[in-house]
Amino acid sequence: MTRRILDLEWPFDLARTVAPVWWGRGRWPNVDWRDGTLFWVGWEADSLVWRSVTQRGPSSLAVEASASAGSDRDWASRVLGVDAAMPEFTDPVLKTLSAMYAGLGMWAAGSLYEGFVSSVIGQSISVAAAAVTERRFCEIFHPGLDLAGRRFWPVPRPAQLAETDPQITRASGITSVRAAALREVGIAFADQAWGELTRGGPEIRSRAESLLRVRGIGRWTVESALLWGVGDSDAHPSGDVALLRAAKVHFPALASLADLDRHAEAWSPHRAWAARLLWLNLLGYASS
Repeated sequence: MTRRILDLEWPFDLARTVAPVWWGRGRWPNVDWRDGTLFWVGWEADSLVWRSVTQRGPSSLAVEASASAGSDRDWASRVLGVDAAMPEFTDPVLKTLSAMYAGLGMWAAGSLYEGFVSSVIGQSISVAAAAVTERRFCEIFHPGLDLAGRRFWPVPRPAQLAETDPQITRASGITSVRAAALREVGIAFADQAWGELTRGGPEIRSRAESLLRVRGIGRWTVESALLWGVGDSDAHPSGDVALLRAAKVHFPALASLADLDRHAEAWSPHRAWAARLLWLNLLGYASS
């Protein structure tokens, strides 16, 4: 397999960017971080492909993949957020954290659909539990692909999810309400116009919020889908207990989730960046 080099416009830190992968400690179904390498498995067009990515230099990545070289940059933009530079904060805490974690990118699943799948599954449970549950969920739909000494499972296609009885997906450990909500997500994204939504912006936020009509999908789920699905820079997962815990380390006066929501208004339009910095500072990352 030929190694390809992807040159970037500014310094980028892969380990810091993909910290959420490391938080799962090898439990996520379609991604893993091992010995300084990101492994990723997913769908591109109608093909299941894989990539392994390592840091080559301050502004370049080395990529090995079953996918075509021509799709590398689009993938890196959608999944690693290499085209979005960290904003400049005036808040002293965030300014310090942004300097401490320079090179942080907007890690995301790469599509709003996958953001919703992960967010519905991950409601009110820990990162570790969410990763295990999502793996069991994905195992229902695909036998998996062996890569780097372990098996990976892609997130099911929208049409697969739309056509699957929620009683079947409940075997992953999710509740009946979440299983039904996930089927509604599959139905919505099986429509081509929805399936093409992979980047942030007013239209994608409007589409995401239209799913508030589905039982089991609330504001936290929508904002988390925007944050982790397409790297929306201002997504704010209201009601996130882990974010409150991370914020209280630096802002001890925040006594409640409502306090956090009010305080976070000052971070707009970069609330997602603020959340990522706070989580990264609390949970850490593995550089090797």
